[in-house]
Amino acid sequence: MQSMLEIRHKAVQLAKSTLALFIYTIAALLIAYGQFRSPVWGEEANPNDAITYVEDGPTFKELNLPTYEWYPKNGTLNGSILAIHGLTLHGKLYEVLCKAFATSGFYTCAFDMRGFGRCFVDHNQQFSVNGDSKRKVNYNKSYAEVVRMAQLIKEKHPGLPLYLMGESLGTCMCIRLAGGHPELVDGLILSGPTVKVNPLMFVHPKVIAAGTWGYFQQPRFTVNTDAFVEYLVSNDEDVVGQLLEDPLCRKGLSIPELLKTRKFVSETIPYARKIKLNEPVLVIQGSKDRCMVPHEIVKLSQNIKSADQTMHWLNAYGHLLLETVYLRPVVVDTISDWLFDHCPSHVQDYADMEKRILKLGGKPCDDVKGISHAQEGL
Repeated sequence: MQSMLEIRHKAVQLAKSTLALFIYTIAALLIAYGQFRSPVWGEEANPNDAITYVEDGPTFKELNLPTYEWYPKNGTLNGSILAIHGLTLHGKLYEVLCKAFATSGFYTCAFDMRGFGRCFVDHNQQFSVNGDSKRKVNYNKSYAEVVRMAQLIKEKHPGLPLYLMGESLGTCMCIRLAGGHPELVDGLILSGPTVKVNPLMFVHPKVIAAGTWGYFQQPRFTVNTDAFVEYLVSNDEDVVGQLLEDPLCRKGLSIPELLKTRKFVSETIPYARKIKLNEPVLVIQGSKDRCMVPHEIVKLSQNIKSADQTMHWLNAYGHLLLETVYLRPVVVDTISDWLFDHCPSHVQDYADMEKRILKLGGKPCDDVKGISHAQEGL
């Protein structure tokens, strides 16, 4: 005969099963009636058929840069995304991610900065005008071109929010634009934000001997960056393999180029302080990132005065998360959820919630003041 304890345990299990079945049934009905948001990937048999892709199109013709644009063939646009690539990389590495958001109604574009991608392999000077070669790394000129790209996107899609998306070195360019031209930016998506170059770029055992010897022989000696990609950029062998095999990814940087990069990155914090107080900021960070300097992310957050900062920490992920064909669904889901929460309708919902809080007896508070006080204790 079963004990009372056993009978009670079975009853509890039955109740749990019944409740689970009920929740599953309700969820299925809600999905059937369209109450749940559809995934960012869309539901077409072949999502590529719903996307228009333009390479080196007329939108940015005046800049004479390698550009890549993706947008939905039909439907109303929800916003625009300008993606900026990382060190040694190029804009088209964002292809899968940009396609994903194009299927959800976003105009997305990327480009190659001076000295990278098709700009660097441009031996026929296709992208050079009046002797101004884009084969050379020049962050100041690249920044001026980013500003103009943002202006052109705003002109082409007036009234739509423009989000900047950057990874690694690209986050520095995003922050600089948001601080220098706040009127152009409606939000920041920062993956592996970098405000200090990892010293291992200079002292990794695989490059230090060749780099030091080469510098004394020839200051413009090119330091092989394969070790940087293999040991620091990602802990995923597939991602590393893709970058090493990609002919548009730079396989070396000269000492002056590395020093230029370090200087450009080190100037990020002053621009972070100028970001709008209400600027939405999403930071995606992998726990196994060996490129960034960990405490510098805290420093960056402290210097961004916006009360709307979201940090999404991905356990066991490396530095490179966005610029790869080996894109993880959790990364896309993180960005799509954040974009959904910051679309105009939800911004209004947030404002309505604040009003309800006040009606319920809440007191108005200064979010920025609260943040600054919290930061004093860090």
